[in-house]
Amino acid sequence: MDFNIYQGLMTGIQLLLASAIVTPLLAGQRKLAGGINFLACLISGLIFASLAYQVLAGHAAPATFDLQIANLTIPLMIDGFSAVFMTLISFVAAVTAFYCIGYMEMDHYRHYSLRGFYFCYPIFIAGMIALVSVDDLTTGFTIAWQMMTIASFGLIRFDDKDAVIVRSANKYLILMQLAWLAVLAAALMVPGCTWGTPLHQIAEQLGLLDTGLRTLLLALVLLGFGMKAGMFPLGQLWLPDAHSVAPSPISALLSGVMLKTGIYGMIRTLFWMTPDTMPAQEVQYWGLAVALIGVVTLFIGTSQSLKQVDAKRLNAYSSIGQIGYIILAIGCARYYLGPNAALHTLALLAILGAFLHVLNHAIFKSLLFLCVGSVQYTTGTKDLDKLGGLFALMPITAVIAGIAAIAVSGVPAFSGFTSKWAIVGSALLSGKAAGIFVIFGVIALVTSAMTLATYVKLYGMTFTSVGVEWNENSNVHEVSKVMLAPKLVLAAVCLIQGFCPWLFVQLFGRVLATSEGVLSHTLGTPKVFASLSHSYAGVSFAASNGSAIAFSFPLVMIAMLTVALVFAQWLRKAGGAEERTAPVWLCGYQTLNNANRYLSSHIFDAFKKFMKWTGGNVRGA
Repeated sequence: MDFNIYQGLMTGIQLLLASAIVTPLLAGQRKLAGGINFLACLISGLIFASLAYQVLAGHAAPATFDLQIANLTIPLMIDGFSAVFMTLISFVAAVTAFYCIGYMEMDHYRHYSLRGFYFCYPIFIAGMIALVSVDDLTTGFTIAWQMMTIASFGLIRFDDKDAVIVRSANKYLILMQLAWLAVLAAALMVPGCTWGTPLHQIAEQLGLLDTGLRTLLLALVLLGFGMKAGMFPLGQLWLPDAHSVAPSPISALLSGVMLKTGIYGMIRTLFWMTPDTMPAQEVQYWGLAVALIGVVTLFIGTSQSLKQVDAKRLNAYSSIGQIGYIILAIGCARYYLGPNAALHTLALLAILGAFLHVLNHAIFKSLLFLCVGSVQYTTGTKDLDKLGGLFALMPITAVIAGIAAIAVSGVPAFSGFTSKWAIVGSALLSGKAAGIFVIFGVIALVTSAMTLATYVKLYGMTFTSVGVEWNENSNVHEVSKVMLAPKLVLAAVCLIQGFCPWLFVQLFGRVLATSEGVLSHTLGTPKVFASLSHSYAGVSFAASNGSAIAFSFPLVMIAMLTVALVFAQWLRKAGGAEERTAPVWLCGYQTLNNANRYLSSHIFDAFKKFMKWTGGNVRGA
């Protein structure tokens, strides 16, 4: 046992729990309470990042130890995967906590006490940290899951004067408890396993079971974690309602990092709990089933997102779609890790795509929810039919939202492109060896175009179209520096993810090197990893250690675009082109007003009618 890592984990969680006790006592001084909550999240986050660095550096990987609470023994494990998830949760939590200082001053919340909010916030974070640290599906899992679920329930129903919000929160709580029961029941049904049995022992026992019972138990675990992640059709039962009614910084946490705890559980289930003695064909069936669920999730979720006129519901349905990409990649990787060694490189590309999209989605979706929160803060609405023209009034937020919208759409040279292309490429390149996955790849590629359309709509109807001048709230302005700073930080990280993806590819290499299981044993070899880095995008840059890193394609594209723009500017000037200004033609209308402007409800109307069968329809769409 590495005492420093154990002590760091305990200290960070204890600090968050102490904040849950102290901060509510000062809730009367709203900004002071917000500042204390932020400091607790920041300091604990630095502690978690420090111990994650120790693990990823290989000094103690994986770090395993037991936590004794009274007569309970809770097995803990921090390896490369859990270290990255822990750091991601801590980072988004700290940034969002700083945003809360300004956001919770919104007029709508001024009459609400913040005691409950600042009691639940740090417990929510501590629960997620604990969930990616425990090494069982019973005792420690139950404590961590309940901390996360009950605290997030309190945050979602913060605006408890609205009956719709309360109903949404209650539905969320019931479904998350059912998800917990599914995982717990599966763990306790494994012969020879009881409270506190670690995952590797569960995997060993699963290998001794007959196929039918093993299938049932794995299905229950995937059902529970899949509901948490938002996979189809379970995500549609709770995710859009919960994410759209919670305060925007909480929506950012729910979508940015809480959904990833479900993904974490799915990865642990498929790559740590599948026993070595499990027949290869059975493992491939699981991969195919998960990939199928993923492709349905990404297609349906994105289609439903396109129909929304509430900006937060649009982001919520979009999260279902983006989670579908990750689930598809997990299924592809599990299928490819079969007897055909030729597919192992594609398995590495697929799980790399899942890893990158977990990181990318956490940043750009948190950023999108914070941008929508800023718009709601200053305009009083999140209805896209009532917005428009905010670029001139909120220019900084508009630029930041543009970065996030381009990233989530998978536009080349931005963060979503690298992860989506790795996922789609891993499916398309399977060819005759796994033909069905080629179809999945095509569907994912088409769906990416739908995502672009969705965020053209969100961004256009919020920032670049006309309309806000007729809004009832005429005092529209840029938000405070306290609310801008967190968005700028997330936007900067988003750009780094897009322009320098090789940094995160190298991080993934460290994750494989500091984790055990089939992923590391099969894919973590220098030969397999080198084959990926040499072939991806056909462009190689020399890393500091002399190895070839081919994930420099975004920078190459930016350089090419820069040269093209400079040439176009020179050509324009050389030709003596002149600019003219003229009134905008209004299609026969004398004046443009709220009665004749183009609304969000009208955009892609024919396509929305064609896709009516996918659900999520609003206002006759």
